[in-house]
Amino acid sequence: MKPVIRKRKIEDSAELAHSIALVWNTTYKGIVDDDFLKWLLDNESQSAEKLRNSIYTKPNYYVLTLQNKIIGWIYYTLDSDKYENAAEIHSLYILKEYQGNGYGKLLYNYATKNIMKKGINKLIIGCLAGNPSNNFYKHLGGKYIGNHLFREKYLENIYLFEL
Repeated sequence: MKPVIRKRKIEDSAELAHSIALVWNTTYKGIVDDDFLKWLLDNESQSAEKLRNSIYTKPNYYVLTLQNKIIGWIYYTLDSDKYENAAEIHSLYILKEYQGNGYGKLLYNYATKNIMKKGINKLIIGCLAGNPSNNFYKHLGGKYIGNHLFREKYLENIYLFEL
């Protein structure tokens, strides 16, 4: 079966909240506080409600499905609040059991194609230090340009892509 990228729907909220909790618990174990990871799992319904409420304020939020199951997602904005004249990918995740199959690159290419259609030729992505995805972003051609603190606590590496 072929994966499908589609705009996120309101009815995706509970499944997406669950997927976010799972991905964060597998990706960031040992990188962020265990209390926060546990909070994500314990508060999926609250996260789902937040996702439902953001459906109209976050228009560039897409899910990747395989056999109607959400296996990944991407959320980007056409302008970065940190960098001038650049789009920003805020979230790009694939469930652990589906990683290594090109799905992350598929979502990245989908987003960059849409970003370039808007006449934007720079893209910013942040990735927490210690996350293996730092290598993924370097492999895609991202140039490390610095870092900042995510949630005022965790070091996040910043990558610039020239599209």
